[in-house]
Formats: sequence, structure tokens, C-alpha cells
Amino acid sequence: MTEDKPKNNYLFPNILAEMMKKVSLQVQYEASLMSMTLIMIGLGVSGVYVCFYTAFPLWYKIFLTINVLAGFVFLSSFLVTTFQQYQTYMKAVEFQKQYNSEGGNENAKENNL
Repeated sequence: MTEDKPKNNYLFPNILAEMMKKVSLQVQYEASLMSMTLIMIGLGVSGVYVCFYTAFPLWYKIFLTINVLAGFVFLSSFLVTTFQQYQTYMKAVEFQKQYNSEGGNENAKENNL
């Protein structure tokens, strides 16, 4: 007997997938932007702390500095990409609101666009 599993839950349990579906895309983008920014701040602070206030050998401090810089580049690219996607999403939402307020077409009204 196979249990009917909801579509597109992937590896998440049904209860978790249902909760995740309730989060709006705008809130998700804003949370991603904020968390990436805070991670970058923490990465910078911990990198400065390790380099200047610990007694690690020089080779280890150089290794950590290179990794902190690589982490900044990596997270910055995600931050920029997420911000661009957020801007595009907000423009699309604004366009849909204007389209609906001007009447739109019947198909758009039926699909809540």
C-alpha cells in the first residue's frame, strides 16, 4: 500500500512542507538578505579576532585570512544575487497590482494575478 504523498514536498516531511508553503516569497527574500549580512559581519569579526587577538602560528592566521576573504566573496555574490531577485520579485508584484487595478483580463482575475 502506497501512501498518497503531496506533490513537491521533496525530502521534507509533510508537516514541515506545509509550514514552509505558508512563508511568503517576500519574507523569505528579506530573511535571506538579513541573515547573509549578519553572517558576513560575524565572519569579519571572527577573522579579525583570530588574526589579532589569538596566539595561533602565522601560517594558520594567513590560512584563515584567505578563507575569510574567500567567504566574503562567496557570500557577497549570494547577497547581490538575492537582492537582484528580490528587486525583480517586488517589481513583478507591483506590476500585477497595477494590472489588476486597471481591470486586467478575465483570466488574470480568475487566477488572482
